[in-house]
Amino acid sequence: MPSEAVRAADEPDGKPAGEAAASPPLVLPAELAWAVYFLLIPLGVAAMAHADVGLVPAAALPFALNAIAPQVSYGVWYVVFQIGLIAVLCAVRRTLDWRYLVSFLVCAVGGALIDFNGSWMNDLFPIESLALSCLWFVGGFAVVAVTVYFCTRCQLPVMPIDTFPRDLCAAIGQPYARVKVWFDVVTLLATCAIGLVGGGALFGINVGTVVSALLMGRSIGLVQRIMDKRVAYRKHLPL
Repeated sequence: MPSEAVRAADEPDGKPAGEAAASPPLVLPAELAWAVYFLLIPLGVAAMAHADVGLVPAAALPFALNAIAPQVSYGVWYVVFQIGLIAVLCAVRRTLDWRYLVSFLVCAVGGALIDFNGSWMNDLFPIESLALSCLWFVGGFAVVAVTVYFCTRCQLPVMPIDTFPRDLCAAIGQPYARVKVWFDVVTLLATCAIGLVGGGALFGINVGTVVSALLMGRSIGLVQRIMDKRVAYRKHLPL
């Protein structure tokens, strides 16, 4: 998640603290933003995986594991990877945050939804040309970008993959941008190593990975600027 997205997540109105800003005309429950995030992020990830032209680094690693060990589904590897992220955070912080347990439950259901969406996509819409691959990638990219916006606004526990860099930078006292870059680099290198050692090829790494790295953060920022002028969110649940 880009640094500007995380900063905005800590500032519900999308403005730095102390800066006067006109209130958006529409205030919605933050729980609604969470529901949209919860339902759509598996759809977007599944669509990008279905396109098979490259994924964002964090989603590519479980994709590579699935390519090497297909007896375990992509959705399950997605959950396993995020369990590892939770373990790293707990080890670094030397404590078990109860919110991570909620994040794990969100992640587990999200992994099942990824498998479900991938199944009907493969059955109903087989990829038969590069043009179709590009169409699915663009659609999945757009869904993920919009969904991450809702993730930054919901103020509720989300998948570990979406909070790991933010929580890690707070734990080790390093700037978010530096931690995010290293997270993406380490994940990308691990994905390449897993693919080359386990299968002799790169899995989940393609031109779409480069496009995502260059444009995802900017796209999320664009959605934030458009939506923050129109909508604000208020949390009601004590989470």
